[in-house]
Amino acid sequence: MAQSFISNKEQGFTLIELIVALALGLILVAAATQLFIGGLLSSRLQKANAEIQDSGIFGLEYMARDIRLLNYGNVVNPQLTDTTPWGGIVLTGSTATNANNINFIPKVDTNTYIPEALLSRGAGDTVSTVNNHWKGLSNIQNSSNAEVQSDQLTIQFIAPTNMTNCEGMNVLAGDLIVQRYFLRVDNNGSSQQDYALACDANTPAVSATAQPDIVNGLGDAGQIILPRIDHFHVLLGAKNAAGNFAYYTIPQYRVAAQAARDASPAVAAPRILSIQISVLARSTNNAQNKAIDPNQSFLMLDQNVHAADNRTRFLRRVYSVTIALRNAMGETI
Repeated sequence: MAQSFISNKEQGFTLIELIVALALGLILVAAATQLFIGGLLSSRLQKANAEIQDSGIFGLEYMARDIRLLNYGNVVNPQLTDTTPWGGIVLTGSTATNANNINFIPKVDTNTYIPEALLSRGAGDTVSTVNNHWKGLSNIQNSSNAEVQSDQLTIQFIAPTNMTNCEGMNVLAGDLIVQRYFLRVDNNGSSQQDYALACDANTPAVSATAQPDIVNGLGDAGQIILPRIDHFHVLLGAKNAAGNFAYYTIPQYRVAAQAARDASPAVAAPRILSIQISVLARSTNNAQNKAIDPNQSFLMLDQNVHAADNRTRFLRRVYSVTIALRNAMGETI
């Protein structure tokens, strides 16, 4: 009897086909991974941008709102210099030997004179060793890789209405408000180099007092109004007796004002009419995005600076504002 044999061929991938399939799979996985990583880095960059914009735009405008009020209520002394009594920009304060021709007249807390480190200060001034007083903290360097100190701005004005000061305390209309803007360590930050722009205000009086003998509560840590700020810079816009307008750093203005008084014949000190403030804001986290140049330079008013740390890729951005001081533009009655 004849037998028929049916040959069943084996079916499946050849070795070459398997290798090709694996290679294609790896390419697809690599492409998907690259897309995921790219999306993650892009998301980090967008988040960093949003954080910086919140700090820079809204925080700076919050500051500017109060700075516009400086010298408000000082009707008798509208011309603002470093010797204007109760002047809106606090450049000078009373001492044991001088209580005349100065901006800040009251004593502070326990019947003491205001420390220089609580006045408006700038690069080159002597820093303080007292906690929460001006230390010139900064995370930037100049083109010579030398550290550049941040500034401190101290202002005063009479509250035009019932309002809150920068520390959130209620102030009665007609009461003196003193506010100090400076950089300090952010206690909620991840390192001792996490700085924030804080505002320190005096304690409001129980009953409104426009010209108190003693001011309490000035010189503490204040409240953070702008987190993650690497540098804070201030310029004073002033017009001299010849009608020439220029911007000065805080120390430069004091020198120019004294030079005017020492001239022969003496002339009026430059009159402060505007103020420029600039901050260098930084993102919360290292974006790790190659689109960020860690050696990038930043123009902050008259300063060209770069971050002291060039090993990480934090996103940084400069925000600046110019404020006309309307309460310093009048004429003495």
